[in-house]
Amino acid sequence: MKTKTILKLLLVFFILPGSFSSCKDKSEPIDMSKIDFSNIEDLHSQPLPVIQKCVEGEWKCIEIIVGGYVGAHDPINTLVNITNDSVVVTGDDSYIPADSFSYRWEKKKTSRGYTTYVMWDNGQNAGRWFFDSIRNDNLVVIYYSANEGISASYLFLKIY
Repeated sequence: MKTKTILKLLLVFFILPGSFSSCKDKSEPIDMSKIDFSNIEDLHSQPLPVIQKCVEGEWKCIEIIVGGYVGAHDPINTLVNITNDSVVVTGDDSYIPADSFSYRWEKKKTSRGYTTYVMWDNGQNAGRWFFDSIRNDNLVVIYYSANEGISASYLFLKIY
């Protein structure tokens, strides 16, 4: 009996208040100086300024998984440069061909079951990519298609 009472008190005074203190008001400004942009496990659930900061820059595409689990492909010489409003892909890989497009951010529900910001291709007026996570400067990029579902995922390595 005493143990149950102590556990309830611990729950009420220590665990529950900590749960609510981590809830952040969406209107608060983001302190970007406290974020490790090389490691964010749930990049897809971050505010747009964090996603933008993580994905902008030069990347080398180091792996492509086509069709979900069909197989992995290691691209050769495929580079991706993401600026604040455009993407330029160079290289000769058939799975991520050389291309350039301007984009905007659209908040959409993905086939993975969550809502996130999707890099929306202005020219095709269609979703292009969304960003799942970043670990040790490896960015997981998911090809987005509202009609087709996920058809490919890419692994990009940050170039410094």
